[in-house]
Amino acid sequence: MTTAGGHQFMMTSKLPQLFELLAMCGLLMDFNWTEIVKRRQLLRQAFAGFDPKKVAKMGEKEIVEIASNKELTLAESRVEREYGSFGSYMWEYVSFKPMINKFRYPRNVPLRSPKAEAISKDLMRRGFRFVGPVIVYSFMQAAGMTIDHLVGCFRYKECVNLAERPWRHV
Repeated sequence: MTTAGGHQFMMTSKLPQLFELLAMCGLLMDFNWTEIVKRRQLLRQAFAGFDPKKVAKMGEKEIVEIASNKELTLAESRVEREYGSFGSYMWEYVSFKPMINKFRYPRNVPLRSPKAEAISKDLMRRGFRFVGPVIVYSFMQAAGMTIDHLVGCFRYKECVNLAERPWRHV
């Protein structure tokens, strides 16, 4: 084991250590290395010493226990606890109704919006990473939270009709 910049890194070919490193790298979406190393002992306890055979046998009960551990809770889990679901959290920003735009030209379609900037800022505050306003706006388009098809697009009316029907998005 070596230390670089105050962080411990493993140089090994042994399975438990490699599995531990893989699991720790998976947490980089929610934590930085400093936070991961601080939680290392908790992670070892939660994941049976990083024994792949034991982890593979974990059932729903063990997974729920890990997910409810506040020290290990991922950003998505915190949002779900507060809002009931990630969908409820996201759709609340648009009052549970898609924003229908009437763009005529591709150059008019924005890369971001004030709502996307607000969501991005809040997601980052909650511990999410890689959720800048451009990514959030792209997500909003893909999820149907904002309809940005051009007015002349063959799918525009279909998308607007879907957006205007009475249904709950979460």
